[in-house]
Order: sequence, then C-alpha cells, then structure tokens
Amino acid sequence: MAKQKKRRIADYSTQEMVALCGLNTTSTFENKKNKVFERYDIDQDLFKMDPEVKFGGENFYPVGCAELLAILIKNWDKNPSSRKNANRDNVTVTQICEFYKAVLDDVDNLPKELKGLIYKCCESHFTTKSLVIWAERVVKGLALFTETHMDQPQENIGKLCQALSIQLDKMTYMEYLNNKILLALPWINQFGVFPNSYNMEHKISIRTQNIGLDIGIAEMVKALAYAMDNIKEELQYSRTDEKSEVQEARNKAYQEIKSLYISSDMEEYTTNRYSNGAKGWKHWAEKIKSGELSGKKAMISYYEEQIAQRELDLVTMKKQLIAIEKDDPDIFPVTAEELEDINDAYVEFFEERYDQQTANQQYADQYVGQILWSFLTQEK
Repeated sequence: MAKQKKRRIADYSTQEMVALCGLNTTSTFENKKNKVFERYDIDQDLFKMDPEVKFGGENFYPVGCAELLAILIKNWDKNPSSRKNANRDNVTVTQICEFYKAVLDDVDNLPKELKGLIYKCCESHFTTKSLVIWAERVVKGLALFTETHMDQPQENIGKLCQALSIQLDKMTYMEYLNNKILLALPWINQFGVFPNSYNMEHKISIRTQNIGLDIGIAEMVKALAYAMDNIKEELQYSRTDEKSEVQEARNKAYQEIKSLYISSDMEEYTTNRYSNGAKGWKHWAEKIKSGELSGKKAMISYYEEQIAQRELDLVTMKKQLIAIEKDDPDIFPVTAEELEDINDAYVEFFEERYDQQTANQQYADQYVGQILWSFLTQEK
C-alpha cells in the first residue's frame, strides 16, 4: 500500500487524488493511473519520492500537476480508445466528441490559474474546442449531401467524383506547402536561413496544435512533473493537514503557476467568442425556417457570399503572386530554389502514400463504397 503522507501541504496525497478523480478506492485509482501513464508515455517515477522502490513506496502528486493528471484519470473510461477491443472499426464521432466535451468541461472547472495555463499554453485546447462543435456536423452534412446527390436523376456521380478528386489534389498540395512554410518560419527568424530538411520529424509538445487536448494535457503534466523532479527529495514532511491551511497553500501555489505565463485573457476571450459564434451557426434549412433566407432572398445571399469570398481569395492570391515574382520574404518567405526543394519533397511524399494501402485509405475506400452502394443497387 502506498503511503498516504505528503511532503508539502499544497500537494496531494494518494487519498486526495482518489477523491479528486471521483473514484471510491485506491486500487481503482492506481489501476486507471497506470493505464494513463502507459497510454500517454508518462514516467511513473516522476510521481514517486524514491524511484528505486518499484512497488508501494511514497507517492508524489505536486499541486498544479495533480489536478491535470486527475482529468486524464477521471475521464479514462470515457476515452473510446481505452475500451476493451477498441479499434477504428467500432469508434464513432459521437463517442470521441463526448470524451472531449468531458475533458473540456473539467478544464473549465480548474482553478482559474490552471485553466489559464491550459488556454495560454496548450494550443490543442482551441483545436479540440472547434472539433467538438463541428465534427458531428460534418458527419450529418456529408450524409445529407450524398443522399441529396443520389436522389437527383439528372446529376452525374462520375462528375462529382471528378470535381472532388481535383479539389482534394489541390488542397493536399497547398496544405503541404503552407505547413512547410509555417514550420520554416522559426528557423528563418532565428537563423536567417530556410531549414535544409523538408521531411523532418516533429515531436509532439505542449504547443502542438493538431492533437487532442488530452495529449496536450499529458505533455503539460510531464513538463510540470519534470520541473519538480530535481527538488522533491529536499522537501520535508508537512506538519498539518488542516483544510483551511491546505487550501491557502494551494492558492499560493496557483499564484506561482500564474507567474509562469502572461495573462490568458486574450486566449480565453478568443476561444469563447469563436465557440459562441460557431455554436450559433445555422443550417440553411434553419435560416429558411426562421425567415432569414427564403426564395429569391436566399439565392441572392448565397451568391453575394460566394462573390465576396472569391474576391477576398483573389486579392490574397495576387499578393502571393507578386511576392513570388519579387521574392518578397514578408509575404512568401521561400526562394525559387527552396520552393523546388519543397516540390521535390512533395513528390516523394505523394509517391510514398498515394497508392499505398494505408489504414486511412482502407477506411476511405469502405466509406466511399458504402455511399456508392445506393448508386449500384438504387436502394434508398
């Protein structure tokens, strides 16, 4: 049995961690904790006072780090990938979104200093926030689009496949190019040169944007735990466990954490403003039903939006064209030679993946096949 004592009153004992995770027994907590450590590659020795003691011994759950670790443990069973026999064949968008909604709610219920730390430093927070708003809409939208197209006898499914293939090809290349340029900007700013490698591996970090919030939180847990690792042996045992003193000590620790980052007010404002706007987005049918768009008014609105967007895109494209022609690094920070290097890397990337039977291609094949089933059989 792990010892229940703790060194600093602000930190958490094992029993306090059990309660923080909403669990009833230490054994359940330890079981879930070990699974979380394995899933997110967290070194369990960071949470032991003496790493040489492999079984039992004194645990160490430092304030600020413990609350974030608790979110991962508390929501472990909600993570679709944690379930027995979990795999890509039986996971749904709804399950993934429900998991992330729970994680997001727990972040918003953290002490304001820790909440600010996540908003400020974990860029995956904004990504996950937008994911849970839009992912289920994508599923319903794709299903309705294909059903609508299949129901029209004068449409041409072959032409639709042609249009989608051409647009996806353009989008894939531009996504690749833009990301390579974005990855190069820190190098250019620091060293004044473009990096030589265009296929370099990128390690996940707290600042990585395109990952789930749970992974971002896990990286934050590691960083905070590593920061405490060198000083934990110097800590003395607490002589009090009075709740008022414990909370006072934790509040002081939260203020110290707050000093690690500049105000998160802008990030919180931006995230909340985006979320409120995205949640308030209406389907075309909802706009018609509410009277916002109907008949001629709807078509006029549609074409006005399309024209405005294309005019904006045209202005951007003209600026980039001039920048490329004049080698203007402020707008397009890539020389002709560097662009050739990126293009060569893209050809290599394309040839390695396009005709390979990857898992993503297999599932895409099944998805499109299921859509075309109604074309093949004329079943509704």
